[in-house]
Amino acid sequence: MSATRSLVYAPNWVGDTVMALPVLAALAAAGRAVDVLARPHLVPLVGLAAGAAGALSRGDDRTTLAAMRAGGYDEAVLLPNSFRSAWLARRAGIPRRFGYRGGFRGPLLAPAVPRAGGAVRHQTADYAELLAAMGVPSPEDWTPRLALGATERERGRQLLARAGIDPAAGPVVGVFPGAEFGASKRWPREHFADAMRELRRRHRDLQLSILAGPKEVWLAVRLHEETGKIHPVIGPDLDLGELAAVLAAHRALLTNDSGPMHLAAALGVHCAALFGPTDPARTAPSGAGHEVLYGHRWCSPCFRRRCPLGHHRCMTDLPATAAVAAVEAGL
Repeated sequence: MSATRSLVYAPNWVGDTVMALPVLAALAAAGRAVDVLARPHLVPLVGLAAGAAGALSRGDDRTTLAAMRAGGYDEAVLLPNSFRSAWLARRAGIPRRFGYRGGFRGPLLAPAVPRAGGAVRHQTADYAELLAAMGVPSPEDWTPRLALGATERERGRQLLARAGIDPAAGPVVGVFPGAEFGASKRWPREHFADAMRELRRRHRDLQLSILAGPKEVWLAVRLHEETGKIHPVIGPDLDLGELAAVLAAHRALLTNDSGPMHLAAALGVHCAALFGPTDPARTAPSGAGHEVLYGHRWCSPCFRRRCPLGHHRCMTDLPATAAVAAVEAGL
């Protein structure tokens, strides 16, 4: 008897996709043959997931539907709560379509699964009811994990060498000053610069990298200039698979609540994570040993892209000294 063919419709964001990795592992452990439908920039990340047999790139609706139909899938697992994901799965003729009800998409699902209420839980466990509806045991540990092979790790060392960094010469600490969600999630650039200078003062053998995606180049370059133009900017020209390979060679990452934060945590890299407008109870880096600095004020978490009060104190009040100590906990 052939294995059930499952198509997992991945979330849209890097961090959300990383936090969904335990779902792929649980499906694979239950004997499913799992393919993942993801946005093009997420496909290299999906290729690293142990539970994924294959990856489909989401294009326009016509192309995506053709790929979904060609796969002959027995079931679809719809992780986004969007109407579009349910509509595409229904149009593709996939007989079983597991997704949370809401947003007028209930009639498109088979079945429409109710979401559990109650206490706030970490986002990694958001899909527990979907797995239960499928008869798939939930993982004992919801911590996302990525294991890179020797080839990927060597690629990471090569990319670091291109930037003038050798992990054998001393611990490598990354700094990620961006956050695609919006300015409210970003710790002030000046604070990052202060923390970097203090880390270098305390640890002479420390090597610092400034990590950035294509949309954060301006921010990374400013930080590079403000810290003496000695710390390389890495990442704008890398895909997510290459970024994972680079991160795997780091000892620690000082970061805002972001996709690279979750990617680093899944690779076992110590994260010193800065939170203000978002809730660490929901999206803190998964796993043991990470340090979370939370600017918990009366107005946080507000989940707004920009501070509606204009002062942004949930982030600006987080001191560089605390960030340095949080990084040092992983050295």
